[in-house]
Amino acid sequence: MSSLRVATAIAERELRAYLFSASGYIIIALFMLVTGIIFSLRVFEQGAVSSLRDVFGAGTWLLAFIAPAITMRLFSEEYRLGTFEGLMTAPVRNVQVVAGKFGGALALLIVMLLPTLIFVVALEIYGRPDYGEVATGYFGLVLAGALYLASGMVASILTSSQPVAFLVTLFFWLAIGFAARELPALLNEEHAAIIYAADPRLRLNDFCIGLVDTSNVMYFVTLTLFFLLTALAVLEVRRCR
Repeated sequence: MSSLRVATAIAERELRAYLFSASGYIIIALFMLVTGIIFSLRVFEQGAVSSLRDVFGAGTWLLAFIAPAITMRLFSEEYRLGTFEGLMTAPVRNVQVVAGKFGGALALLIVMLLPTLIFVVALEIYGRPDYGEVATGYFGLVLAGALYLASGMVASILTSSQPVAFLVTLFFWLAIGFAARELPALLNEEHAAIIYAADPRLRLNDFCIGLVDTSNVMYFVTLTLFFLLTALAVLEVRRCR
């Protein structure tokens, strides 16, 4: 069986595990609830612009909580159920396991975003949305979601506790955000710019208003690959034990 087929099979297994359990639907429902409230209160406000900027802005904040909730079970659940050893002795390579589990988590993220397209339909009915801006906003959410998912996978590999994996990922990104907002005032201009640029939510602001900056895209892609390679390295170590 080819590497792609193996990774795809693992991804399908993970996606089914999410969709055949209550946790997957709870995640989707919570995301829809919060973004739906934002859409109702801000988009239909008197004199408001026909745009999903506020929804995308809320989505970037929500992803920091939702992505760790998706990834916390990827490996921690395998440890808890005692199936990790079976997975490691199966005729699959570590890169296939990492790619498959990440693909399944990313697929759930995309499934979670699909119901929000109803907001686009509502905008079309009651206004004239800028579809370029809408597409860019979704693109940014997927990029940010992939980054959060990749980092969450690393945390899940490192611990058998799902709550610990969730909290490690969440507080890591909250710390990054806090540092990006507070530290620049204490540093020189050069170092302040580096710290400020490290916060993914600040970089997502451009996507929310329809701007695609190549540096922002490279930021998300590069860091996502970094965390995936880190996950692969940690899995290699665990497999050799």
